[in-house]
Amino acid sequence: MLLASAIIAGTAIVPGVASAAPAESTMRLTVQGQDITATQFGELKCHPAGGTHQHAAKACEELEKVNGDFTAMQANVSKVCTMQYQPVTAKIEGKWRGKEINYTQTFSNSCTMQVKTGVVFEL
Repeated sequence: MLLASAIIAGTAIVPGVASAAPAESTMRLTVQGQDITATQFGELKCHPAGGTHQHAAKACEELEKVNGDFTAMQANVSKVCTMQYQPVTAKIEGKWRGKEINYTQTFSNSCTMQVKTGVVFEL
């Protein structure tokens, strides 16, 4: 009788079913400067936070704010940078909540990269 009432009311009673956790996010990060010896590599995992990234929890938090859309990031807009031109290229490949991602952007220097991406590329 309870099951029939639940179906009529438009709800289902399913014992033991919990809401699904977000799909794990695993990304390979690379930051390369003009000098090949300055190239840095790391791995960032979210849901739960981890990997080799030194600030994994904070980086995942910043990515959550934009739902993994790196182009929408404006993480540290109050930081002031010099106009020094020392380009760095930041690259992420992997998955965000199960969706394939591939992001590459060149910034005029590491400071401007941090303004845009916060700690995401602090490897």
